[in-house]
Amino acid sequence: MALPVEAIIDRRWARSLRRFADGGKVRYWINGRPRRLDDGTRAEAISRQEANVIRATFAEVDRLTGLRLVEKRNRSNTQIDLFRIGDYGEEGLLGQTTKRKGWFEISWENRGGDRVTTSERWTITHEIGHALGLAHPYGRPNSRRWDHSDTIMSYNRSSNTSFSPTDVAALQELWGMA
Repeated sequence: MALPVEAIIDRRWARSLRRFADGGKVRYWINGRPRRLDDGTRAEAISRQEANVIRATFAEVDRLTGLRLVEKRNRSNTQIDLFRIGDYGEEGLLGQTTKRKGWFEISWENRGGDRVTTSERWTITHEIGHALGLAHPYGRPNSRRWDHSDTIMSYNRSSNTSFSPTDVAALQELWGMA
């Protein structure tokens, strides 16, 4: 069964990002040193390989949509901040996207050291999808009716680690076409 675009769109989060953005430009920042987050969670420095996955994912979205994603070297006036977490301490939690006052905070659990595992690649793309306004299919990420080949927003794995055609169509509906 084909998954309709509306099944994975979260217009509230997309509106939030639109409000946070400055003139249609979305600025993101990649954490480069160990630090504590506001909730006390210890964040690690993101590796070069992980940063390249993040940059490539944002470049793909930039190319496919009317959204303009720009990396900043510091955290001031950014709309998306990215962090690698050593251990969430919660079984099954691989990543999360949190809406803050004026920005989104994306984090994922480090499972491969400075290498990027397949699971981390999927998680990073999935969490970026949330910040851009994508949701779990019909709010049910574990439904066996869909997997990553249908949408990166499913929790059910396939060999796909990037945005699916449905994800691209949803992003283009939210942000326009390049």
